[in-house]
Amino acid sequence: MDELAPGMARRHRVEQGWLDEAREKGMSDELSAAIRSAMSELAAGGVGVCTCSSIGGAAEAAYSETAPVVRIDRALMEAAVEHGRRPLVAMCLESTRAPTMDLLADVAGKAGVDVNPQVVMCEGAWPHFEAGDMDSYGKAIAAAITRVAAQAKPDCIVLAQASMACAEPLLEPPGVPVLTSPRLGVLKALELLRSA
Repeated sequence: MDELAPGMARRHRVEQGWLDEAREKGMSDELSAAIRSAMSELAAGGVGVCTCSSIGGAAEAAYSETAPVVRIDRALMEAAVEHGRRPLVAMCLESTRAPTMDLLADVAGKAGVDVNPQVVMCEGAWPHFEAGDMDSYGKAIAAAITRVAAQAKPDCIVLAQASMACAEPLLEPPGVPVLTSPRLGVLKALELLRSA
């Protein structure tokens, strides 16, 4: 935001318990309702952006013309589909898998592209994130992807969770773009804001 829209007012709300609940119990009706309510409130008069892939679908369900909401990884999946039908999609949490793959299928369907993604789970990296060790987190993600990428020959590498962007500089697959959501998601939100 500071780079792309310097000085623009913003509010940031952190709800640690939502991800924990989604991981432990799945997306209940109660959790989905709480997320929709919070996103509607945050988006009123502007645009709401959900930065968590695991709960992104519930957040986007709050979308309205007066309070547009977007998940940060929607623009990421749109970019992945533009790069070809064989994305390598990396994620660190099992709770992220279904929402991420559903989003990719939705975006690909709307674009008329038949995608054949390969998923790389980087579960071993997540404890580093929880400990606040972003250096080890990024290295563990890059190592997991590197083990698979050479043989997979993907059209692009997709770091499905916003927190995974720290691994981007550690990945250097020749000729394979590495896509992350923070910048793409903010650009999408700014586009929504301009059109609102």
